[in-house]
Order: sequence, then structure tokens, then C-alpha cells
Amino acid sequence: MTMTPRRLRAPAEDGGILADPPLAEAPGVLAANRARLASWDHDFQGRRAGRLRAMARHEILEQSRRFLRRFGLDDLDGLPDPGSDPNVPLIVTGHQPELSHPGVWVKNFATEAIAGAVGGLGLNLIVDNDIPKAVAIRVPFRENGRLLSRYVAFDEWSGEFPYEDLRIRDEAAFATFADRTLELMGPLIDDPLLRHDWPRAIEATGTTDRLGLRLAAMRRTREAAWGVRNAELPLSRVCESEAFLWFACHLLAHLPRVRSVHNAALERYRKAHGIRSRNHPVPELAQEGDWYEAPFWIWRRESPRRHPLLARQVDPTRMELRIAGEDEPLCELPLGPDRDACCAVERLRELPAEGVRLRTRALTTTMFARALLGDLFLHGIGGAKYDELGDEVFRGVFGLEPPAFLTLSLTLWPGLPDDPASAEQLRSVEAQIRDLTFNPDRHLAEPLPEAARSALLAKQSAVEGPTGSRRQRIARYYAIREANRALEPLVSAERSALHQQAERLRAGLARNALARSREYAAVLHPSDRLRTALKGASRVTST
Repeated sequence: MTMTPRRLRAPAEDGGILADPPLAEAPGVLAANRARLASWDHDFQGRRAGRLRAMARHEILEQSRRFLRRFGLDDLDGLPDPGSDPNVPLIVTGHQPELSHPGVWVKNFATEAIAGAVGGLGLNLIVDNDIPKAVAIRVPFRENGRLLSRYVAFDEWSGEFPYEDLRIRDEAAFATFADRTLELMGPLIDDPLLRHDWPRAIEATGTTDRLGLRLAAMRRTREAAWGVRNAELPLSRVCESEAFLWFACHLLAHLPRVRSVHNAALERYRKAHGIRSRNHPVPELAQEGDWYEAPFWIWRRESPRRHPLLARQVDPTRMELRIAGEDEPLCELPLGPDRDACCAVERLRELPAEGVRLRTRALTTTMFARALLGDLFLHGIGGAKYDELGDEVFRGVFGLEPPAFLTLSLTLWPGLPDDPASAEQLRSVEAQIRDLTFNPDRHLAEPLPEAARSALLAKQSAVEGPTGSRRQRIARYYAIREANRALEPLVSAERSALHQQAERLRAGLARNALARSREYAAVLHPSDRLRTALKGASRVTST
């Protein structure tokens, strides 16, 4: 089977939206997904898909209410409840609990909008098993008339710890982050959201010492203020749910085949995209003797660094699990390809009390969310590219065309002072400079000095000269070059003016690269404009 890559590009213009398929088609895609999943009767080691979906929704949405209640954010009363009514659609999205740009945040607004259009509920998964990319954001400022940027930290870097185990290390830096950022920016951005929202992040200090949860509480409070009500839950809680553990046991029970499908799909993906790296988009699932790498992370609470999970089938009814890098098995599961996973699920449910984190990876996260939890999943551009591979793995493992997902992103500039310079203008000026260099004779004005006439005649003679042999071609080249050099002083003023124009355009484009970046954190954007853009980009027409 060949794989056709999807060409997904972030919009270049301010306010540009990528929606694939268009948001107006979301209700139809969701209905098709529900119809496909309703007839899917896959056996997950003793639990059929339909039963497992109902279990996942009920359990995870109940946990979501408890989680939101902890932060005083349980505002789901009056909304449809997919956890108790199987006819109510559930729309799912998710992202790391970071200070993301508007192109990421728009998914939460669209999730709620689609849910409203179909009489359903939105669910945002806080992907807290991922590792932070940074504990700082890039902040623009002006210095001596120049637009610059630098990173401002809101905590001290802790190393590669997953968000769920990442405690705030520098409370002073966290508390003063907004003040330091706003002071650096000065009046560059009118009424940035950070001014209003960071106090909520500080307020969450009394509820949690986890960085990710404080940022999530701040974001969720703002969404509620702007009328967005989604269920919400950290992915770490999802991974400890009974429904997820049935799903995990099924993949473990068939791990040799899952690994084979995964690695074959990965090879096709790399070939389709021309990727040579053995680590992109994900590494292959490895094998060490009779130990197979599973598509899950695992680590111990006292040493929060993620490791691959290894598993081996001891006999047809018993399996051992091991943390990669450790010599001794972690535990034994009463599990095999033809065995009911009930007892294995109960054993995995004991791991949290033993300080062991069993967590999903990116591909298995969306596989679970799309197959056993939601009716429609909303991806950003990066997640959509990953799930091209995920779809291939899904087909191979389950023998079913996977439920379709929707890809959404938004480009929004923060309103910084920019420049009228354009890349097209620079290309035009550079083309004129090249023409003055290689064809100065085209730019001469009468009357010409005698030396120029002599150079013109020499160039014309060289251009029309013989080129049959290599020696003749070399002589022709040098004759033309010498003629051009002789004519160069006559166009030097024009060349100098064009070089100055090119430098001004390059400086303008450099300013624009800062002013028109889509990567600035949403909290740096003007509040009113940000709200209008997020609401507008997520508008859905019910069909």
C-alpha cells in the first residue's frame, strides 16, 4: 500500500485559517464517524468496542468534572452529557499545557463550536505526559528604534521531566513573569491578554505546584469568560482509567503484530515523505531478544524520566513488563493473545499506587481518543501529519478504516509595527543589480565617452565571436568580463543606490519576520482582537 502525503501549510497571512476539511463539514464528518464506529465490534481481550466506548466516556467525563471542580471550573451543568447518553456526540482535542500561540488555542474554540452545532460536548485533553520544550516565551520589544525579541522565563529549567511531574522550581520567577514581560514590551502591544490572565495562574498556586496545571487553569478560566465550555482532563488521568487499560492490554497481548504493523507503516511514511532520519517522525519499535518495545512510556515517580515500555510473552497466558534500562521485570500480567484481560487490567490499576506511570505515546493517544472515546478529533498541523502514520497503524492493527479527523490552525500576528517591504520587492531589486553587473551596456545613457564606445564594441564582438572550441569559449568569456568591467564605472551610482535599497528591504523583512510571526504566545496578543479572531476562526455552520 502506498501513502499519499497531505500537504498542510500554516496560512501565511494575518487572520488566515487552515481547516481541512472546512469547519462547515465537521457535523457531516462526525456523523460518518459515528456510523462507522457503531458497527465496529472489535474484541479488546474480552471487552467489545461498543461497551468499551461507553465505559471510556462515562469514566473520563466523570473524572473531568472532578478535575474541573478542583479548580473551581466545573461549569458543565446544562450541557449535553455523552457519558450518560450514547446518542450525544463527543468532540475531542488536546495539547500540551504550555503558553501556546493562537493557532493551537483555536482548536479549543472550534471544539466547543462544533459541539454546539451538533448538540454534543467538547473535551480537551491536557497532554501532561509530554516534556516541555521551554519554560520561557519569546517577547518582542523595541530598542533604539529597532524591533527585537528575547526570551523571558517563567520558571527555572528542570530538565526533561514530563509536565505531570514538573513542579515549579522558581516561584519568584513565576510570580513576577507578567510584570517583567510587560515592562520589556512597553507599549508595543495594546492591552495584552497576559495583563489580565497571569493573576489566575498565580492564584492556582494555592491549588497545585505543577507548572502545567497552573497554565491550564489560567487558560480554562479565560475560555469560560469568553463563553467556551469544554470538559477537560489531564491525559495522565485518562491513562489510569479502566477503559484505557483494556485498550493497552489489547495492544500488549498482540505486541509482536502491533510492532510489525507499526514499523512497516513507519517505513512507508518515511518513503512517502522522503525522510531519511531514523528518529522522525518517531523511532521504530525495537526488539531486544524476546522483549518487544510497546507504544507506551513508563517511568517511576521518584525518577520522572520517560522510558520505553518493554514486554515479553513468557507463555500463552503470562506476560512480563520491564522498564527499558532496568534489568529486572517490573511486573507480570496474566495476559496472552487469547486470554481475557480482566485480571491484567486489575494488575495495571495497581501501578499508580506503586509510583509507576504507564502513559501513552502520541500515536496511541489519538488512536484511543478516536476509536474509543470521541466521535471527532481536532488536530493541529503537527498532529495531523503524525496521524497520517497513525491511520496506517490503525488500519493494520484493527482492520478498519479509521474515523476521520479535522485539521485546524490559525495565523494571527500580534499587531507589532511592521514594514512595507516585501520579498517580491527584494527579488526585483536583486535582479536589477545582477543585470547591472552582467549587462551594464543596457543601462548606459548618451552621450557615451569614447572609452565606453570601445568597450561596447569589444563586448559586441565577443558576443558574436566563435564558440566552437573550448579555447574560443574561454576567450569569449574573458573578453565579455573585461568589457563589463570597463563599463562598470558608468553605472556605479545606480548600482550603489540599488544596493542601499536592497539593504533597506532586507532590514524591513527582518523586522517583518519578528512583527508577523505566528509563534508568539497567545497571552501576548491584544485581548479584544484575540477573542474576535478565535471566535471567528472557529465558527461552524450546522448542517
